[in-house]
Amino acid sequence: MKTLFSFVIFSLFLAACSPAAATAPVTAPQPTQQTPFPISAEGNFTGSPQDFILHELGGLYLVADAGTGTPNSHTLEVRPDGQAYIEATGRLDGWQIQFNRSAEGDAPAFIVNVVNIYSSHEGALLVLSRDWHQDVWTKIDGGELTLLPEIPGLGADHLIWSDAAGTIGVEMVYRNLYIFFTGPSEGVDQYGFFANLARQHLAWIQAQEP
Repeated sequence: MKTLFSFVIFSLFLAACSPAAATAPVTAPQPTQQTPFPISAEGNFTGSPQDFILHELGGLYLVADAGTGTPNSHTLEVRPDGQAYIEATGRLDGWQIQFNRSAEGDAPAFIVNVVNIYSSHEGALLVLSRDWHQDVWTKIDGGELTLLPEIPGLGADHLIWSDAAGTIGVEMVYRNLYIFFTGPSEGVDQYGFFANLARQHLAWIQAQEP
């Protein structure tokens, strides 16, 4: 997923993932469309990327802020091949947001969620490909990232990987969406946490389909 990530996974991770201290509850960005989510005749979502961000974390997490838009102009800034990437994948827009853990618990101190929207499912799938996600695949091939077993029952094309510190990243494509989750391990195996998070979030999106 070069889009993170669509843009560059680690540049985004470093830019958006520095943990901010949990504060009083902040109003999360509200969807710009009413549900059910609008879908084109071709089966693509036509809403905005912030419609599809994490919506419910059981009170364990608070949003760090309102989130940040990542339009195609951002992609051009962070990717040397940005224009070619946009043209090949049909990237339309993106959004990223961070959630901070509000209490002690066996869960990551923070979660970063990125959602990018593309013009087609085929274009979004390219984000996971070796051609357009070289940063991640090169690190997997070189041993800097470990590709983990696929998440059982997820029902979406995806990659799940970890780095030497145990940080896990989940990248998945559903219809014309690219969705990324990551958070620090803090010495705890978080595979199960992120697997459940991905399954639950995808189920929520599917429940809003017409």
